[in-house]
Amino acid sequence: MACTRADMERWLREFTGDDSVRFIGGAGGREVTIDAGGWPLTVGAVELPPRVVALLRMQQLDVQFSYPDDMAGAARDWITRFDQHTQRGGG
Repeated sequence: MACTRADMERWLREFTGDDSVRFIGGAGGREVTIDAGGWPLTVGAVELPPRVVALLRMQQLDVQFSYPDDMAGAARDWITRFDQHTQRGGG
């Protein structure tokens, strides 16, 4: 994703309504586990080098979602709604 960890934290707080959402972990990679409606969803974010296009530099994160195997359908729905929440400009 073209964003910073601070952006991701803010979006997760906005989307979940949980002001305590904060990434924990080492400098290179971090994760947070949230309640996604009665089941745990872990969001991992590893900073990547910025993407450079001409004079434009965009921060990048490698984002991973982890969830219980039996919640795959619910996780897909949650991630789709979260993705829509993060979209800027409406396409």
